[in-house]
Amino acid sequence: MRVGEVLAAKRGERGLTIEQAAAATRVRAEHLVALESDQLVRLQAPVYAKGYLRTYARYLGLDPEPLVESLEVETQDPRRRIGIGPQKQRRNFAITTPAVVAAAVVLLASGFAGHAWRQLQADQRPSHGPPIAQPPAASPPGTPVPSPTPQARPVVVGVRVTDVVWINVVIDGKPQFADAGKMLAAGSVVYFTGVDIKITSGKAASTFITLDGRSLGALGAGVATREFTSQTSP
Repeated sequence: MRVGEVLAAKRGERGLTIEQAAAATRVRAEHLVALESDQLVRLQAPVYAKGYLRTYARYLGLDPEPLVESLEVETQDPRRRIGIGPQKQRRNFAITTPAVVAAAVVLLASGFAGHAWRQLQADQRPSHGPPIAQPPAASPPGTPVPSPTPQARPVVVGVRVTDVVWINVVIDGKPQFADAGKMLAAGSVVYFTGVDIKITSGKAASTFITLDGRSLGALGAGVATREFTSQTSP
């Protein structure tokens, strides 16, 4: 399992919400969401990722060091790292006096050529008065202002079966057990983490669901399929 899945599953197992964890650890809720979804580039200060991870892991009762060692954080440029993991050795370059002089000559020559070109263009450009500022176009009266789209966050769905039950799970559009699904023995408890989780049960009445630690009861009756997101109501 990825680091985020381990954190989310442990939080769901303890029946905690993101807000409860944020209040207890004093780590902002969006930072905990970024850790659970393995999207640390969303952190306002990614260099603090290891500190956030250690604090959150200890709060959940996990050993933080194995998680920190396996954590690999990428910035927007995938060729750069933010300090987690081994660093590549930098090459040393010697700068000599002749090289500095040559570079200075090139820079001076380039600057003079650029200035001469801009001056020539300015002399050839016809003279006009200052541009007249145009007022911004007003929206037609009654035009509705679009409301911001709420940001989706990952949820932890727990599945407990009281009988031998066949289930099939699709997380964020990806099947978890191929097309054949999986048979769960009576008393089995499994957890799934994702933004959009769809669960189908062959015995819905024997399949009990928790969402982020909140009990939702049985999945239904007969063969039933239900989808779970952060917007799902209990």
